[in-house]
Amino acid sequence: MSQARPLSVNELEQAFEVFNRVSVELDTTYRELESKVDGLSRELAAARSARLKELAEKERLAHRLSSLVAALPGGVLILDPRQVIRDVNPEAIQLLCNPLIGLSWGEVLFRVSGARELQSREVLLTSGRRISVVSRLLDESGERVVLITDVSDIHQLQELLGRKKRLTALGEMAARLAHQIRTPLSSTTLYLSQLGRPDLPAEQRQNISARVAERLRHMGKLLDSMLSFVRGETPATEMIYLDEVLQDFRSTVLPQFEKCGSTVTVPSVDNTLMIIGDRDELAGALCNLAMNALEAANGPLELQLWVGALNDDWLQIRVMDNGPGIGEDILDRVFDPFFTTRAQGTGLGLAVVAMTVSNHGGEISVKNRPEGGAEFLINLPIKIQDIPTRSTGNA
Repeated sequence: MSQARPLSVNELEQAFEVFNRVSVELDTTYRELESKVDGLSRELAAARSARLKELAEKERLAHRLSSLVAALPGGVLILDPRQVIRDVNPEAIQLLCNPLIGLSWGEVLFRVSGARELQSREVLLTSGRRISVVSRLLDESGERVVLITDVSDIHQLQELLGRKKRLTALGEMAARLAHQIRTPLSSTTLYLSQLGRPDLPAEQRQNISARVAERLRHMGKLLDSMLSFVRGETPATEMIYLDEVLQDFRSTVLPQFEKCGSTVTVPSVDNTLMIIGDRDELAGALCNLAMNALEAANGPLELQLWVGALNDDWLQIRVMDNGPGIGEDILDRVFDPFFTTRAQGTGLGLAVVAMTVSNHGGEISVKNRPEGGAEFLINLPIKIQDIPTRSTGNA
């Protein structure tokens, strides 16, 4: 066995140099690795801290969401894809009562209302309460959230509001009836006072009796119309001759005008002017205009009506007087309900007129005449339809 040759000095120096170079490289690599490990440690710590903060925030939000759901004034149910209740909030328990979790939604619905399916968004419970039910899909998993709101108080408020509206309508109707019936009632009283005269000829007495009967019929028709309104019936309309309306108006207001020394001029029109509507309602509206002008006058009043066709579709009635007119500052408010300039006025007379004209598909406006007084313009549609006409007998 041969012995190893001893290394020369030069070879030892080279080997030592290689060893030193490898040692330096190892040390450099170790330091780099140590630096990377330190960086990775810091990154891991930062990531862990951020993750902990994220989890804490999610936990806080989850807790807050849970608190909000628990505090909601409405019930919340979570249904799984099989429509089985998985979770509920306290309000749902209060509305629907336990048990809830683990039961199907249909079972609970049948227990509280007697119905297995929702027929509408609102459900009347056997307890007498009324709830509103809305559901939405949560996500693609098929879970569904059901929101339940107690609307019993809202329904009670709606009923109270409806009752107040009906009472308001009843009050307005009563005021309207008072306005409509006041003029024929006054005329009837004047006619009846004449019947008490012992020197009254029999023929005149018979004529006055006929007029009284006609005024009473007119008031009866007004009462029937108001009762139909209360019952919610559709107002009866028919083809009427405008001349009939004008003659009813004249015979109603004439006694009041004669008593005050005033005059009323009503034109006669032929039977070519016909409209669809209610004869007594229209006559009452014209009477309201006349009596309003009479009450506003400071002395004897001259009232004049003009009637004519504007075209094939519309006719116009003009009611003109020589009274004091209407202040320009209130001209656009005279048809507003409850607006009046008289201490004892109700503010419903002209509002009733406007309502009647509107119900007949027409329009009304007012202006002051250059020569003094006011002028009301009523436009009414002329409609020829296959509707039975009334008899043409005048009052």
